Amino acid sequence: MASTKLKTLYTYDVLRKFTDENHRVTADQICGLLKKEYGIAAERKGVYRDMEALIEYGADIQKTQTGYYLGDRELKPAEIRLLVSAVQSASFITPTKTKRLINALTRTMSTYKKDELMRQQNLGSVKDANEEIYNTIDAINAAISKRCKISFYYYKKNVRKQEMVQHNGMAYHASPYAMIWFNDRYYLVCNLDEYADLTHFRLDRIRKIRCEQVPWRHFSEVSDFKSTFDASKYAASCVNMFGGEITSVTLICKNELVNEILDKFGQTTPIQRVDDERFRTIVTIAMSDGFLAWVAQFFDGIEIVSPDSARTAMKKLLSSATDMYR
Repeated sequence: MASTKLKTLYTYDVLRKFTDENHRVTADQICGLLKKEYGIAAERKGVYRDMEALIEYGADIQKTQTGYYLGDRELKPAEIRLLVSAVQSASFITPTKTKRLINALTRTMSTYKKDELMRQQNLGSVKDANEEIYNTIDAINAAISKRCKISFYYYKKNVRKQEMVQHNGMAYHASPYAMIWFNDRYYLVCNLDEYADLTHFRLDRIRKIRCEQVPWRHFSEVSDFKSTFDASKYAASCVNMFGGEITSVTLICKNELVNEILDKFGQTTPIQRVDDERFRTIVTIAMSDGFLAWVAQFFDGIEIVSPDSARTAMKKLLSSATDMYR
């Protein structure tokens, strides 16, 4: 049985759970719900006093001819739907944590709106089973904040679906700069001690991470970023999150692909008319098979004009694919 000293707070819980603009409760119904839900005996006069106290505190309690309901809340239903969909579609969030996060997000909704929301939702992706990822995120956040290096082991599955440690079983040592959520995967962007560039790792494949008491290597030493690390710019350069040498590439594209180009590389990407059907653009990317595969999906819609090394790489990729089907 709940303490009667907390009756005002439990009255607020009743309004939060059982009311919205389409569902109202009278003072008598609030008394009944307090008794049923929390074992608290209440009278109408006491409910009226609690309402006045909650309104004075700042709660958006609306009074109508048919009863009371709680109006404005921390998050609007549309905002909660958006966040719930993101949690459900994120494959790196385990089933257990997915359920916990959704319960936390929907806690501010009325029971009726919560039920309506859950009926409309579907699990949007295959979920990972690595519960260690949350410790990994905390450790990386702490390391970035302290500007210190980290060490970790990295695993991938073989054809028998067994997790195998990479890097000859040795730990990676790296300077962490950012975490990026891209295509429903979470990535660490960092610099490995033995290299002078940026790379990234999937967080769900990282194990046994440790914060080392060693100052990190500043990103200005291994990238074009100077005072601020621009994670979104880095993600845009790594098409499909494939790393590689940063290169400026000139493309000629069909006009109907202008939105694809702007969505992928940003609204400030230069667009120059070639003729009535095509435009030219220059994009800065990490040259990789990921970029070539992205271009290839548009068939004759995008042509790599320069540099010659990129054209040669595309020819080789297309030739290999053609040979496989002969």
